[in-house]
Amino acid sequence: MPAALLATKSVPGTVRDRLLDVALELFATRGYQAIGLRDLAARVGLHAGSLYAHFENKQCVLFELIEGALCDLLADTKRRMRGASSQRERLHRFVHAFVTFNLAEKHRLLLVTREFINLNDQQQQEINQLQSHYAALLNSIISAEYANNAHTTLITEAVIGMLFGQSQWRSIDVTERYLADTLTSFVMGMITTEQPKHS
Repeated sequence: MPAALLATKSVPGTVRDRLLDVALELFATRGYQAIGLRDLAARVGLHAGSLYAHFENKQCVLFELIEGALCDLLADTKRRMRGASSQRERLHRFVHAFVTFNLAEKHRLLLVTREFINLNDQQQQEINQLQSHYAALLNSIISAEYANNAHTTLITEAVIGMLFGQSQWRSIDVTERYLADTLTSFVMGMITTEQPKHS
């Protein structure tokens, strides 16, 4: 796992870390609504009341998992994009960073796409800000390379949707590199295709 991904994780072996690991697995495999604090406590050998020493409530556990996933994805993407010699290479590194993260952290991204609705309004606003920062990275690449394209925002949102949709894909038996190259080609096609005139 890249150092950037490890940086935001809790200290290994702590109760808090074990709770987050268990919550990630259960929320991803069984769904947030199906899991209670008693389920989390039982899996780590605690009484349900003991969890409040670590998290205010179950919603806070979900928020920390989603926030951590997006912060790690953002940090790793920025790291991988450093030193790119062209916008095309930056685009490829952006896509490849997502593919790598998704393959290694599929459960974490599944929570981002599927369980976001279970956060409260304040938490959703904070997650939306992180997602906006992430989308801005891609938008800057598209705008810099194709400054005359008036549809950069639409293209950016379409690409982000395609990438995050991978968390819902069934297993596809291709290499990481092939998947990254193919998705980059898809994105290039979206960017360079003649756009319809806005009426």
